[in-house]
Amino acid sequence: MKNDYPHIFSPLTVKNMTIKNRIVMMPMGTNYGEQNGEMSFLHINYYEQRAKGGTGLIIVENASIDSPQGSNGTTQLRIDHDNYLPRLFKFCENIHRYGTKIAIQINHAGASAISSRINMQPVSASDVPSKEGGEIPRPLSKEEILHIVKKYGEAAKRAQTAGFDAVEIHAGHSYLISQFLSPITNKRTDEFGGSVENRTRFCRMVIDEVRKQVGPFFPIMLRLSADELMEGGNTLEDTLEYLDYLQEEVDIFDVSCGLNGSIQYQIDANYLPDGWRSYMAKAVREKFNKPCISMGNVRDPRLLSVSWLTVTQT
Repeated sequence: MKNDYPHIFSPLTVKNMTIKNRIVMMPMGTNYGEQNGEMSFLHINYYEQRAKGGTGLIIVENASIDSPQGSNGTTQLRIDHDNYLPRLFKFCENIHRYGTKIAIQINHAGASAISSRINMQPVSASDVPSKEGGEIPRPLSKEEILHIVKKYGEAAKRAQTAGFDAVEIHAGHSYLISQFLSPITNKRTDEFGGSVENRTRFCRMVIDEVRKQVGPFFPIMLRLSADELMEGGNTLEDTLEYLDYLQEEVDIFDVSCGLNGSIQYQIDANYLPDGWRSYMAKAVREKFNKPCISMGNVRDPRLLSVSWLTVTQT
């Protein structure tokens, strides 16, 4: 197998992290978290089995940086307080025994939160629901935006302290940063809305704050919906344009697609062909010359000639 696919099984070094191969377990909700937001021992075992199988990099499912406002589920992990560090440290210690590297995805749900769970009105860039028939959110004030930026930075520092090898900022899939980036959900008229530069401002501030907190050698990953696949949303060409404002401090692009309104592409339907979205990762890779992750329906590695698994050889 290694002889057939030498690039897949070759190491990759990004900043101070060396991944033993190009196989990545993507962040996927498990509902294994404790009700209080801690990582359960069942959860730790779940990921440990993937590390035993030889995965090079595990990206842990999204953890809330500001609960309850930013929470998107009753069993979601939390990373908004130091009391979550002991279990996260234990998790990193266990996974590292297998030579696997670990990142954690940090996130604010924004309008994708549900008021009956968080006991308050969800927030967003504008008063536009994150999906058809969804709850109408409250637009964030500038002061609240600055507070959330700080929360992202604090969460990233906790991830570093717990022993994670990298942190991933979730900027896709109809969560809060995505709601600022997308013209579908961002109708603001201040410095956070309108032009491409303005719509990327919140995300850029988050990235800069994370970098400030973790220092220059800790890898930052950015997950994005490269094509929102909805009328009036960002196309791949739009994304390549707005990434000009975001790419400087990003070390790895995690290239996904789709919003809540196009969830059949965000979470691949089984009838979609293998590697169908890998052209998006290829486009980001070719423009910015940085490692990119392609995911989704991947059953035969021979079909991924345009994904990061083969083109990323640095």
